[in-house]
Amino acid sequence: MAFCTFDDGAALFDSTPVENMFITEYMLRAPGDFVKVYLYGLMLCYHHAERMSLSSMAKDLDMQEEDVERAMRYWERDGLVRRTGDNPVCYTYYNLKQITLARAENPGEKLYNREFTDEIRRTLEGQTLSSADYSVIFDWVDVLELPEEVVIMLLQNERQKSTSGRVSIAIAGRTAQSWAQSGVRTLEDAEKMLILDSAREKELRRLLTRLGQRRPASEDEKEMYKKWVEEWGFTAEAVLEACRETTKGTPTMAYLDGILLRQHQLGRHEAQALASGMTKEHTQRDFAREVLAGLGRTGVTPTKEDLAQIEQWRTKGFGEELILQAVHEVHAKNAGGSLEEIDARLQAWHAQGFTTTEQVQAARVRIRALNEQLREIYRAAGMEKRVNPGDRDMLARWQGEWGMSMELMLLAAQYARGSGSPMKAVDKILYDWKQTGIATPAQAREEHEAHLRGTPKAAPVTQAKPQDAMLRHGYTQEQYSAMVSDLYEEENNGQP
Repeated sequence: MAFCTFDDGAALFDSTPVENMFITEYMLRAPGDFVKVYLYGLMLCYHHAERMSLSSMAKDLDMQEEDVERAMRYWERDGLVRRTGDNPVCYTYYNLKQITLARAENPGEKLYNREFTDEIRRTLEGQTLSSADYSVIFDWVDVLELPEEVVIMLLQNERQKSTSGRVSIAIAGRTAQSWAQSGVRTLEDAEKMLILDSAREKELRRLLTRLGQRRPASEDEKEMYKKWVEEWGFTAEAVLEACRETTKGTPTMAYLDGILLRQHQLGRHEAQALASGMTKEHTQRDFAREVLAGLGRTGVTPTKEDLAQIEQWRTKGFGEELILQAVHEVHAKNAGGSLEEIDARLQAWHAQGFTTTEQVQAARVRIRALNEQLREIYRAAGMEKRVNPGDRDMLARWQGEWGMSMELMLLAAQYARGSGSPMKAVDKILYDWKQTGIATPAQAREEHEAHLRGTPKAAPVTQAKPQDAMLRHGYTQEQYSAMVSDLYEEENNGQP
């Protein structure tokens, strides 16, 4: 037992010296968990714990044992620690100043085995690598877990692609990251990635040409293209198809990125789906502009809400012709109008079962014909009044349910002249004729003359409540009432 020692609890209130050299030269590029392992081990060097082992250290750090061991191998490769025992596992920490002085004359000698280091030098012959460069390359093995032979193949490929013959370690590092994320673990995996990368290069050159930019792609553009095809799932043809949208602005990769983001959100990743979807959107926007122009709002870009409202009309079965008909009527009525007013008119037509302009026009023709007939009846009865929906309902019943001809109705109107309420009198006369089977003007005149002579007639029958005779024409009571009310309002406002 040592003559003097710290109290067992002293470590909690003590401090562990960490050199700035570690922070600036090693920590900044190391993975976070690896730094955590190094610092915890450094504290243990100053404050020994008898119970400490690889498994207990992993438990304290909330890590897996293999991850702690991987971190120690990382620092061992950097020369900061050395494994000095296997059973139990133990490590020795080196002094950073001593390491720095020892390596000043032989940069890179600290790294891994000499065979791997020599192979790197042969691959990059004529290019001097710094100690930091070697550290980055060895990170590909320790951190990214790429086999040494795969790293060599990667460097060879990067040198072949380089126009200057020099390899950018930073750019090569991006490739290493990509390979690691793609699960490259063998030379065969690496060869497949090289084939894929070559195909991507051709696709990217083709894309830049489509955008009018005849130049090599930048590293950022390569990463962007990789995101489109790997993360978002676009095919190369779909990306080219999306270029059609760049004609509205400056055709750049950044602009295209925004276009593809929206298509990605809509789930259009194949060329055909993307093309048909964008064509549909163009059609929708063009029609929406036509609708807004019909309301006097020319040169206005439709909002998302405008497009959604118009698409809702389409979903309910309204065709473009009928929608534009509603636009025309709303604008004519209000010298302007809004989508809300158009919607109200379309909903009224929808309630009547109208989904085409032909149906609307046919109903209008029918209503106008009824109006003209009523005006003749008014004249025959000696009345001067405006056509109203109630009279129109009666006329429809006389014609439809009771089967009265125009001659009979005009004759009844003449007989009703001078009464307090001529239309009610006409209704009563026609009802009596229906009940007694009178179907011709001759029969009606004969009955009228008999009435004037005082000939008894059948007892009056209580007048039936108005029925909707328009059922004979294919309309329900609600449809007919809504339709005639709409037309009544139009005629009273001077509509033709």
